[in-house]
Amino acid sequence: MIRWRWRGARGRQTAKPLQTADRLWNLRIRLTALVMAINVVGLAGMGAVALLVDERQRDEVVAAELRRTASTAAALLYYDSGALQLDKLFDNAVANGTTAVYVYEAGRSELSLVFAYPARLPVISPDALLSPARTVWSTGTEITGPVGADQSEPTPLLAVPFEHAITGAVSGAVVVLGDTGPAESANQRLALALVVGGVTFTVLACAGGYLLARRSTEPIADALSQQERFVADAAHELRTPLTVIRAVSETALIEPQRRPAALRQVVRSADRLADSVSVLLTRAQLVAGLRDLRREPFRLDQLAEEVLSDTVQPPHTAVPDTVPVVASGDPALIRIALRNLIQNAVQHGRVADQPAEVRLTVTADPPTVRVRDRGGGLSEAVVDAPEQRFRSGAEDGTGLGLSIASWVAELHGGQLRLVNVADGGTEARLRLPDPQH
Repeated sequence: MIRWRWRGARGRQTAKPLQTADRLWNLRIRLTALVMAINVVGLAGMGAVALLVDERQRDEVVAAELRRTASTAAALLYYDSGALQLDKLFDNAVANGTTAVYVYEAGRSELSLVFAYPARLPVISPDALLSPARTVWSTGTEITGPVGADQSEPTPLLAVPFEHAITGAVSGAVVVLGDTGPAESANQRLALALVVGGVTFTVLACAGGYLLARRSTEPIADALSQQERFVADAAHELRTPLTVIRAVSETALIEPQRRPAALRQVVRSADRLADSVSVLLTRAQLVAGLRDLRREPFRLDQLAEEVLSDTVQPPHTAVPDTVPVVASGDPALIRIALRNLIQNAVQHGRVADQPAEVRLTVTADPPTVRVRDRGGGLSEAVVDAPEQRFRSGAEDGTGLGLSIASWVAELHGGQLRLVNVADGGTEARLRLPDPQH
């Protein structure tokens, strides 16, 4: 899906498509946001479950502590000479711990509080404790539940009956209250740890998600970049020969006497067009991994002389100086690279509108082709970076010749260097690896 950016221009709204970098940025941000949303939802769910489980475990621990304290307190009560004895209860650590213990003894018609250890719990009204004690005394069964509903956190309560050792009648009730403060503090610390850990993990997940999105979209970025480069190169490289073919053909139709020369020029332009299409498609296939580089031995000197004679036409002059040299590589690609170098020398080797003189030298160890002209030289920007596209002239004009030649050299493991000669002109040095290594 293509996103459009709207701009105002002279009262109108014009649409401009987002560039590849903008589309990839939007995609990465969306992927990162998706990863963050998934992590937030997952962490929130797990945190809620952890807090719920912790709360249930807290209630179970408090209930177990209440039952242990109540049963211990009831077991420590005994009668001596008809009187309830509390000495063992005063001396026992269980009844004097963090759990509040209240003992109510039954009189003739009412319960009375005979022992109270409120621990650190908030003050509970006597009526709130007397009511469950009466219920236990009258029914003989234990009861449990919260007490102090007016407080922010009700206190858990357990009331159990205790019996007379001789008569077996219910003599009163033991009421114990649980202290939920430590458990509440632990629960709050757990919640804080979950929040801090969740935020930290979310930040790390966002960073990791962005890096993962960036890494996963790099092949897409490379593919889009190669596609845009192929389209731009094809448009530039095919436009010139097509324009020449059309112009020469129209001239031949108007002036019949120029048809032989026009046809020869059309053939040369068609050959250049075929070579351009071939190199563009070959480069696209090699970059996409659809084919491997073809390597075979060939005579570099013969190929260079053939390209020189085909490219340099009168009134320009070609001066070959070659020795037999065998190189290894793709002859079709090497041919295109040499043609581009020679064409660049012809185009920029003129001085004061004089015909260009192109000197071609082929040497061995390693196989090297030198193409020199007598022009005004290239700019430092082109000499330093011949692989840059659309920069091929003394005035940094547009073109792909040097860029393609540099790409062919690097593809074969060689190198293309440009040198401005001291006595005038430029020398292009295309070096290929030694076929014996």
